[in-house]
Amino acid sequence: MISIIITISILVSMSYIFRPTMTCKNRKQIGVPRASAIYLDEKGAKMLIDHTLGLQGKPDMIFETWILKRYIPLEIKSGKLKENWPHQGDLYQLAAYFILIESVYGKKPPYGKLVYANKTFKIRNTAKLRKEVKATIEQMRDMLDKKIDIKVKADYVKCRHCVCKDTVCKWTKGERKCSSKKAK
Repeated sequence: MISIIITISILVSMSYIFRPTMTCKNRKQIGVPRASAIYLDEKGAKMLIDHTLGLQGKPDMIFETWILKRYIPLEIKSGKLKENWPHQGDLYQLAAYFILIESVYGKKPPYGKLVYANKTFKIRNTAKLRKEVKATIEQMRDMLDKKIDIKVKADYVKCRHCVCKDTVCKWTKGERKCSSKKAK
């Protein structure tokens, strides 16, 4: 009997340690159970700012859980997904909101939600994800401030919907035209 209890407690603790960093539901699910919305991105809503990173943004919604008083950001996307994973830019946007919420409210959100028209992703706020976002922010700043040249393999299919199109990417600014052939 005691060995069964020990085995069950080990399995429960291992399932917590090795829980997935992302879960996907094949439906649109807006809201957070047992929580109230405390922030809505409406006209006049305050901008969340992290002065140390020079980062600012406005999530669509922030929920506060009733019992533990945790903050959960929710970002709503209008598009539909065919894949069972979110777009990388959307994932990084949510992770930036994790950083902003911790800076503004002083509490680290345990997770956030990305809601597409047909899927909902629950994303854990991991150190790895936050590190990736901070590295990406640094790379973007280097590109803009120091004019660092990033090697790009241009591909028409990938470039036509890229967030860098007509901003920092020289392939779409007319310096070089992006074609279906890879860059040399």
